[in-house]
Amino acid sequence: MEPIDIKSAAISRLGGTEFQVKTDLSVVYFDGNATEPSESDITNKIAEIEVLEARKIAYGSIADQLDMQYWDNVNSTTTWKDHIAQVKADNPKP
Repeated sequence: MEPIDIKSAAISRLGGTEFQVKTDLSVVYFDGNATEPSESDITNKIAEIEVLEARKIAYGSIADQLDMQYWDNVNSTTTWKDHIAQVKADNPKP
């Protein structure tokens, strides 16, 4: 995700409704905006979104995960559980 998209998503998830994120990442709120989150709230939400995006990429596809689960079942291994635990450890929530 691009920085503008991440900041926009963060503000939206914090209740912002009518705003614009400019190329310098400054924010303009319009009159009908429901809420104007604080910069610290925005920064915290951005960190959360970045972790979720990193995990999404690291987890791999659902098809790959299902394949891991199948072979874990066949071979009595824990490859999938180990993989998920490693992704979570590598990308801790803020």
